[in-house]
Amino acid sequence: MSSISTPDLRVYPSLAVIGGGLAGIAAAESASKNGFRVTLFERSRILGGRAASLFDPNTSQWIDNGQHVALGCCTELLDLNQQLDLTRFFEQKKTIPFAQMDGKHGMITPTTWLPNRWQFFPAFLTFPFLSFKERFMTGLLLRKLGVQKKESELESGTFAEWLRTKKVSVNTIKKFWEPFIFSTLSEGIEHVSFDAVQQIIRDSFLAGHQAMTFHIPTVSLRTIYHENTTEQLQNRGIELHFLKRVKRLFWELQTDSDLPANDNDNSNNNNSNTQQQYTSPKIQALELADGSRWSFDYYLLAVPLSQFWKIMTNSDLESYTEQLALERFEPGTITTIHLWFNHRILPDGFSHCVLLGEPGQFLFCPEKKEKNNHEKNNKGIYHNVVISASHRLLSEHEFTSRGSFGLIERVVQQLQKTFVRSFQNEATQLLFHRVTTHFEAVFSPTPAIYLKRPESETPFDNLVLAGDWTQTKLPATLESAVRSGRHAVQILKKLVDNKHLDIQK
Repeated sequence: MSSISTPDLRVYPSLAVIGGGLAGIAAAESASKNGFRVTLFERSRILGGRAASLFDPNTSQWIDNGQHVALGCCTELLDLNQQLDLTRFFEQKKTIPFAQMDGKHGMITPTTWLPNRWQFFPAFLTFPFLSFKERFMTGLLLRKLGVQKKESELESGTFAEWLRTKKVSVNTIKKFWEPFIFSTLSEGIEHVSFDAVQQIIRDSFLAGHQAMTFHIPTVSLRTIYHENTTEQLQNRGIELHFLKRVKRLFWELQTDSDLPANDNDNSNNNNSNTQQQYTSPKIQALELADGSRWSFDYYLLAVPLSQFWKIMTNSDLESYTEQLALERFEPGTITTIHLWFNHRILPDGFSHCVLLGEPGQFLFCPEKKEKNNHEKNNKGIYHNVVISASHRLLSEHEFTSRGSFGLIERVVQQLQKTFVRSFQNEATQLLFHRVTTHFEAVFSPTPAIYLKRPESETPFDNLVLAGDWTQTKLPATLESAVRSGRHAVQILKKLVDNKHLDIQK
């Protein structure tokens, strides 16, 4: 006898994903895989959010608004790239080059045959910018951060307070801790949370050589997270709407009569005149800026913090935002100096380098694979220098168009003193330059906010939140955004599964 399978009569719920950044992309992909009928609304013309590109008219090239690099420890981001067939757009680098302004260069290369927590320890013993004692003590401190539990309230404060208790030298702070923390957390040691630094150390340096592998884009972010991602999401049946800004959400309180019937609960049958009891609120519809209304079973808000605040205010939900205490968030700024030289500054085979000095912290010159983009031509070879936490490091004057010329001069002088050989030949010339600053690139991971961020769950039965500003226990990174989107979908899936079980009963 052939068995007859019982069809799943469940109607897959509809889901509105609001926001097309990395959190929204990850949520849409995950929700589609879990059976939701997904519609994504993005207020701009493209996907990708802050991982985006802009067109430079002087060179006729697409340049990224900042160098977005993934480390091997960004497991959720790398998995998303694999699911969307985006891995082919990245090159991997295992060595971390360092260079300082006296022309001295060095590298950190892992010893792969050692246990994970010790793979970078030999590299520190030969790190040329620190004394032997400083190298040894830095290696021990890194290991201590991996195993240490909070000994006192001090570990709930800033990382600088913790370093002072360990009597770390000024040179070690300048040559190692500050470059590392500025580039990974976009904040200075006097403001950054100890918890944030410890989490990054555990996920990167102490998780083995694969965790510290650099994954650097070989094409523009627009190509990766808009053009190819759009195609991949549409192939999965996800409906995309661009230039559709969500203005507000319509909601109402549910009553006990709105909830699914329960055979074991006869309280409503005993007295039909009993006053209805209000329970948790529920989103009924969203309204776009053009006035149109759309209704869905579930809603996922994956927008930046400023947009979230506007939507909540327009939805008469100020009391909810007050509970979240959003005023605690302090934006972090990242500035990128875009430079076109007629020669490569970095040696062949190197696409990135940590800069020990000011103002730049990272130099990138990846070999781009896009035709006529970032490769050698009459427009020069493209380089970019990243200044994370520029709100701490740059003056207000340097953020202006007039002050940017002085900033460019400072950065070029830094490169000249750092890569002496590349500038020995007077033929090395700067052909074009440009400065871009993202004033709300990240949020500052201070002790007041890092571990006290909003959860994905909300008081609403059918609304969840996503974004790097929600509680992912990671700083504001692409990895944090992707994790938040996937986590929010798992919450929705549980809600749907529980509702399905109630109906079956």
